Amino acid sequence: MSFLKAKPLPHEILCDPEIFFDWEVIPGKARKVQEINDEYFVLNIARGLTFSKIFTFLFGGLVTLVIFSLQLIGKNGGGITWIDYVLFTAPFFILGLFHLAVYYYNPKKELVLDRMNGTISYPHLFFSRKQETVPFWLVTVYKNLQTGGDFAPTGYSLILRDRKQNFTWTLANREVESYWSFMVWYMDKNRPLPDGKIFNPYRQADFDRRLKEGFPKPLYPSFIPTDEHTPEQQAMRRRMAGW
Repeated sequence: MSFLKAKPLPHEILCDPEIFFDWEVIPGKARKVQEINDEYFVLNIARGLTFSKIFTFLFGGLVTLVIFSLQLIGKNGGGITWIDYVLFTAPFFILGLFHLAVYYYNPKKELVLDRMNGTISYPHLFFSRKQETVPFWLVTVYKNLQTGGDFAPTGYSLILRDRKQNFTWTLANREVESYWSFMVWYMDKNRPLPDGKIFNPYRQADFDRRLKEGFPKPLYPSFIPTDEHTPEQQAMRRRMAGW
């Protein structure tokens, strides 16, 4: 089913996002987290160079080299003319060069969750340097069914759609409910930080901030418990806020 006909996912913690608790921070690497703490979650969503893109470039170059060599040694490539070889190899070579240009000259593409201000920022496509920033509660994401070459279902992806500019970004190709639940949990600044050791250095400061604010009610519903990191902190929250 096309996501264009589907309803966007609700801003709710739908399930336990345990699979995404232990993020690995690798600055500068495509599809990896660049920064993660109690204020910002920054993900590089550039697609990078895939094997198929590299193969396209190398295949075009290899075929060019082989045919050129055959021409040089006088065998004429089994009757292949220069026009034949140019027409055959040029599309591969040009497409490969395009992928390389996009990879090296494309501005960085980052998804930024600003937890304190409640906003999400995401880039425009191709060579645009503009970042679109909207309140998180307004962002629309969809669960999109993926199919293979024979149109057989292969799984679901999580799609973010910009309603004004009408373009999309793929956020995840697996465990889409868990991924979205992590995003909602992280962006609910009235809840404790999600589980995972990567957040441990920031838990006390985050708890102290919410304590100072009187433990306000959560911003988004949850279908799973989101307790504090320690029983003592959980008891204090229940005593002061009743949740």
